[in-house]
Amino acid sequence: MLVAINQFGQVISLESRLEESVIRKIRDSSYFCPSCRQPVVLKAGAIKMPHFAHQSLRACASFSEGESDRHLKGKADLYKWISRTHKTELEAYLPEMAQRPDLLVEGKVAIEYQCSPLSATLFAKRTKGYEENDIVPFWIYGGPPVKRQNRLYQISAFHRLFFRYSPHFGFWFLAYCPDRQHFILYSQLTPMSPSLYSASVQIIPLYSLSYPPTFIKAHTRAVFSLSDWFRQRDCWLQKQLYFKQGLYDSFFSAVYKTSHHPSLLPLCIGMPVRFMALIKNHPIEWQFYLWNDLLVSKKNAVAEEAVAVIEKRIERGELQMNTFPLCPSPGILCLMTEYLSLWQAVGTENKRVNRTVFERTEREKIFINDFEEFIIPRLIF
Repeated sequence: MLVAINQFGQVISLESRLEESVIRKIRDSSYFCPSCRQPVVLKAGAIKMPHFAHQSLRACASFSEGESDRHLKGKADLYKWISRTHKTELEAYLPEMAQRPDLLVEGKVAIEYQCSPLSATLFAKRTKGYEENDIVPFWIYGGPPVKRQNRLYQISAFHRLFFRYSPHFGFWFLAYCPDRQHFILYSQLTPMSPSLYSASVQIIPLYSLSYPPTFIKAHTRAVFSLSDWFRQRDCWLQKQLYFKQGLYDSFFSAVYKTSHHPSLLPLCIGMPVRFMALIKNHPIEWQFYLWNDLLVSKKNAVAEEAVAVIEKRIERGELQMNTFPLCPSPGILCLMTEYLSLWQAVGTENKRVNRTVFERTEREKIFINDFEEFIIPRLIF
């Protein structure tokens, strides 16, 4: 923690590096946790940023021990950044919800700089606690840099908790790196597989960004092509067939029961569409269920019917929704509307099952030539 109180109730804050004389003075005095009122001690070594810690291991209702230096530095940086222009409290305690955000801005916005993994349940609970008390939660990712795999980014379930959505940026989230004092804006996040995403990435120096932050759309779009998509889709299928052993997986079992092979399904099954990040499964899975349960038998299906099919498969445990606590909309109806629009546009030929891998490959080339300019602008914004 960066805040403590002395025996007179006066608050001391450690958001800045302290001179040795000040550190000695603090060490010679008594300080207490502002929440549980138990004694705390100053820890100020040569490497880690000075901070307070409880003397005993007794649990505190609002502070957790073992804050990393990355978290302490990041929290201090964000405090100095925002407090230049807005009244900001460091580690303010909110008794009505028993929560202590890293920063509280103007009593209305709770800044949470989250470095360590957090369960989706606890993340959602904290978010809801703020919202129910008319406080806007603003979560910033502070964990390790997002790993890259060639031109794609490895997005975990923890990363997705920070996702927000806007018409201009698509799915996006904000990270902060205290080592380099810059923000990283990941936008236009588009899953190429359940864990690999294409993205537009902007590096923004801390003090070049105003608060509240307003972002400028990048001049370059996320790298994305239908050729890449088909290649990634085939790689995903091969890996799943190998690791899940075909018939033992619900999706592959369902495909084989229709006397088809997953690699020879119609081209318009497993296509990229806007909002597809809402569903955790690969698009080929939920689009196959939609085709098998509805589109084969009904030519002019509507989005509400498609939603009913997906929800039924979710109830059976065959599909899963991603958890986006900060992103209440768009919903699955928007996703189904997007897909049905594509379904109607691609024509009858691309709804036909392929007979051989060679035939599928040749038809993919034609499909890319005919529909890439239709699909990509709708997908990348």
